[in-house]
Formats: sequence, structure tokens, C-alpha cells
Amino acid sequence: MRLAGKVAVVTGSSSGIGQATAAALAAEGAAVVGFARRYRKASFAAADLVAGQVLEIALDVGDEHGVDARFAALPRLDIVVASHGTGTFAPIATASVDDLRQMLGCHVVGTFLIARAALRHMKVQRAGHVVIVSSNAAQQAFAECAGYTAAKAGQLGFARVLAAEARPYDVRVTSVLPGATDTPIWDERPGFDRQKMLRPGDVAGVIVDLVARPQVAIDQVVVMPPAGAL
Repeated sequence: MRLAGKVAVVTGSSSGIGQATAAALAAEGAAVVGFARRYRKASFAAADLVAGQVLEIALDVGDEHGVDARFAALPRLDIVVASHGTGTFAPIATASVDDLRQMLGCHVVGTFLIARAALRHMKVQRAGHVVIVSSNAAQQAFAECAGYTAAKAGQLGFARVLAAEARPYDVRVTSVLPGATDTPIWDERPGFDRQKMLRPGDVAGVIVDLVARPQVAIDQVVVMPPAGAL
């Protein structure tokens, strides 16, 4: 129970890496608030947070008022895992501008809003850890992945500045860049061997190990399947 007494927030917690991470944090004793658009409950009170459990709360990370209101309801905040995401894949010549804007809004603007709200808590506490789940695509070029890569690269650049601004307050920031992970983002992309991919629990385990070591600051971690880039 390495995280007993901690309060954690996980965005994108209704599926994939976010869902696995929320469960893994709760298993280590944290009281976890999971945010996702598909949840129904829109509000909560401090008394609703229970150690070892995940409280499911509706939130669109692009909703500035919604983000600020949800974070204001937290009694304290020790860990934030920004694992929300969306992806649409097409060659640049035929890609949609609307799809690009949606990905930038989710990965860059959404991460900005979540991190800003988290930092307001953590600066006062002079403690905390923000983990941003990026992607290996932020650093490696893949065909039909321009919009997603641009969004993830922007997210990674933002995380670096966040880390520099948070450090004087003893707040750690880590970007986790997974390689191909078997999540629903691949459902519309046939032709990939999903058996060779990471499992969401693999990435979640790395995240828990990071946040459970408060005396270690790691800016960036790349987590790849044994087969490498697929």
C-alpha cells in the first residue's frame, strides 16, 4: 500500500491506460477520482473519496469551467495522471482539419487545463506529481500519423515547461511515452498485431512505480513493447 493516504486524479479513466492506472493507484491505497466524458455523475464532495476506490466523475478535459470546478472540490491532491486522448489517422493529403483541431484540443489544451488546475493545489502543498501520458509518436515519425504526432509533440513540449515551472515548488512532472499499447485507439486500424503490443497494465505499473518514489524525479520515460515500434 505505497500510496495510502494519497489523493489521485486520472483523466481518461474509462478505458485503456487511464482505466488501468486508476485501478493500479487504488490498489496501492490511493483515493482516486477518475475523470472521463462517458461517466454520468457530474459532481462530488470530499467525503466521497475513499482510499482504495475509484470515484467515477464526468468531465470533458476541454471544458475550462468544468475542469476548474472539479479540481476545486478536491480536499488535497497528490497525484495527477493525464491519460485522456483521441486519435484519427490519415495521410496528410487527405487528413481533416477538424480532426487535427480535435486532437490538438484534447492533447494540448486539455492537458494545459488539467495541469494548471493541478498546479494550483500542488504549489500550496509544495508537493505533488503530475504524470502526462504522451506517446512514442511524439518523437518518432509514422505514416498517416501527422495530426496525432503534432498533438503529442505539443503535449510533450508543454510538459517540459510545466516541469521547469513546477520544480521550485517541489512538484514533479513526468512524461511517459508508451509505444504501441493495446487500447481501443487501434479498433479502427486493422493490420497491426495487437498481441505484440504493450498491455495497459504494463504502462500503469510503470506509472505507479514512478509516483511511489517521491525522492526520485524523472522527466521522461519511454516504454516500448519488446518487439519495438510496430
